[in-house]
Amino acid sequence: MAERTILKARVQSISFADPIKSEAELTSVVWEEQPLTLRDDEVSIVEAEPEAKEVFSHENDAPEDYDIIGGGLTVTGSFIKADYDKMAELFGGVVSGTGEETMFKRNATKTPLEKAIKFELKDGSSIILPNTKGYVLLNLNAGTDGILKHPFSFKSMAQKDFNYDIIIK
Repeated sequence: MAERTILKARVQSISFADPIKSEAELTSVVWEEQPLTLRDDEVSIVEAEPEAKEVFSHENDAPEDYDIIGGGLTVTGSFIKADYDKMAELFGGVVSGTGEETMFKRNATKTPLEKAIKFELKDGSSIILPNTKGYVLLNLNAGTDGILKHPFSFKSMAQKDFNYDIIIK
């Protein structure tokens, strides 16, 4: 069985930025804080099982070679307490009106997001995924406390010259 990395992180906050494309950008990036996460502020960062391929010859029962192709990282969690403007930013839509007449309207198309994601952990450290692509779902489950839950899923993407899928500091 291939080794698999699973990291469960207790987060203090989640922030987005434009994808980070260099080491220099890593120190100067401007982060925008996102809504809270659900379930005791927990998110999961999971590395997929790699794809393995063995190469055999007719003469040998053991493989001649063994190729391993990584499966990439996926981060999942849920946002809560997003206001209408943040909802429009996260999964598309329009906010109109003012006061009690304020409305959030969304069409049926999915809004893909391409972001760098930073998780500030409760122990003071942080996890940065410099280039991800993913989505946030509307999922209007009001729950017992009347909090709307918006599940998210992002995958780390490769990029030229700054090809790191995770930075832990």
